[in-house]
Amino acid sequence: MATGPGNGAGDAGPVARVDEAGEVERVRIKVNGVEIDVAREVQVLELIKGAKSAGAIEGLVEEYVIERVKDEGEIGVDEIVTVIEKEEFLAVPVGKTEVA
Repeated sequence: MATGPGNGAGDAGPVARVDEAGEVERVRIKVNGVEIDVAREVQVLELIKGAKSAGAIEGLVEEYVIERVKDEGEIGVDEIVTVIEKEEFLAVPVGKTEVA
């Protein structure tokens, strides 16, 4: 597994599983029903940014948290999750947003 540089404040930086050929494993997942392509091991903040880029959410990425459809509870933006092909997530606002 490859890891990116941290900032010294508990941030491990981007993390991605690398296959034997040195390629980052990528999968298609759904966030709020919109498919996005992410690394198999992805930091939740990057997942939210991908959802924003794909039009799955409006407003600021800082206004959202992620939940797995099959599990209850929020996943922190600093956490790194391992995702599987076609897994579904919800991006939900943490409070008032520009659109909610």
